[in-house]
Amino acid sequence: MQFSIKLNFLMNITNTTNKELAEGISVDRSLISLLRNGKRKMPRNLEHIHHMASFFARRCSAEFQLHALAEMLGKPELRATTSPETLTEHIYHWMLGDTPVLERVLENINAPISEQSAPPAPPTIFPAVAQAGQTQFFYGNEEKREATRQIIHIVNSLNTGSAIYFISDVNLEWLFEDYQFMNEFSAALTSIFQKGFTLYHIMPSLNFMNRYVESLRYWLPIYASGQAKVYYYPRLRDNLYRRSIILIPGQCVQAATSIGDETDLITVNSTDPQLVNAYEKQFQQELALCRPALTSHHEPHNFNLCLRELLRCNSNVIHKAAKPSPYTLPRELLDPFIDQSAEPAWKENLQMHREDIDLFEEKLKHHKFIEICPLESPEDIRAGKVTFGVKFKTDEKHPLYTPKTYAAHLQHILELMDQYDNYHFVPINSTERQDYNLFTSESGLTLLLSNSYPPFMLEIRRPELSQACHEYLMRMADLVGYTGIQRTKNRMKIQELIQELRS
Repeated sequence: MQFSIKLNFLMNITNTTNKELAEGISVDRSLISLLRNGKRKMPRNLEHIHHMASFFARRCSAEFQLHALAEMLGKPELRATTSPETLTEHIYHWMLGDTPVLERVLENINAPISEQSAPPAPPTIFPAVAQAGQTQFFYGNEEKREATRQIIHIVNSLNTGSAIYFISDVNLEWLFEDYQFMNEFSAALTSIFQKGFTLYHIMPSLNFMNRYVESLRYWLPIYASGQAKVYYYPRLRDNLYRRSIILIPGQCVQAATSIGDETDLITVNSTDPQLVNAYEKQFQQELALCRPALTSHHEPHNFNLCLRELLRCNSNVIHKAAKPSPYTLPRELLDPFIDQSAEPAWKENLQMHREDIDLFEEKLKHHKFIEICPLESPEDIRAGKVTFGVKFKTDEKHPLYTPKTYAAHLQHILELMDQYDNYHFVPINSTERQDYNLFTSESGLTLLLSNSYPPFMLEIRRPELSQACHEYLMRMADLVGYTGIQRTKNRMKIQELIQELRS
């Protein structure tokens, strides 16, 4: 979401004029006008943004304002009791971009459900499970949590390999308002999918992107495990009626509906075979209208097929990686690295990269390619601690950089920057998280590749989710800078490291 849209949203719900905001944060009124109509990008001076956040937080006291903020920020826990200081921080991070939300999500990228230990949860007293053929009704948020405990209890009693059908686009306050239940719910998810269940998940409509991305923290390990089939309905839906369905075929169903963003008033749990079968048929009919949203890959060969598609897409590409791309390695160095690779899968991976170098350079002639990457320290390179292409080290014979080869790689990056105006290398601080690589194109394809071993990749096809990832990386690139004088500074930083490695 563009900064201008966010600013206009905040000004509208607080009924703020350009003059009032300009005086409130001590800037010229014309700057506010330029920011609102998108002629000026987000201010580089983060103090201005923090002052804006504080200004809007002080003016958000009415219930309807906090409700609108909770929706837009994806923070259902925001209430009238939230302090202005806390509200300021929420607004500030949201105005900066999707970084805080996505970073919380990506914390789980290297924890596939099959390798996780179930988080500790408080003791749970399960409610009485409905008898076969019985339907029960639960009212309000507290009873909805009890209904969910009942479904969890039924699922845990089933054999490995069962399926779970899931849809939910309702208000999540029933989950977020009880921290103990959130821990219990998270532990239950881990335990269930460690048993080998398969999740068929239809994503909700993404009218409020941050809300869904926030909930990805719970689903990402399941998605990454390959035990989830994730879909989305490609057409627009009105936001009046919302529903949630949890269904275990042939066993039970939980269903709830609400109007707008109201809390579910009634939640229905049923083991009635006819009702369960009817909901299963309805789910299958909707699933037939959906498209794949996320696909998990665990074979390196498939990684390269996805990356090859990214190179072929007719749009700009930006990616953040822990190491410089193999595409930017000079050919005279790539061949020795291939020879040094003892692992067949990694050798095949490098060979496919070699085949795609021409495709990569052809893309640079027509489309922008931004590479965000930390530079290694000379000390680590000289000590033989820097592997080529990946963060992890799988065996003693995995290719390692030497000062000579790392300098040669950087030199070729400079040559690409000289030859192609569309190629940008953005060096970032080495303290930035390096446990994942994120590749995204403006055409709507995003690839999330872990740096764990063995690695896995999430192929993201949901347009709104892919756009959020693209905006996140563009914000990161913009903060460092990659055009004009900053492009020159980036080149100088690379040249300084080359000289230090060659001295």
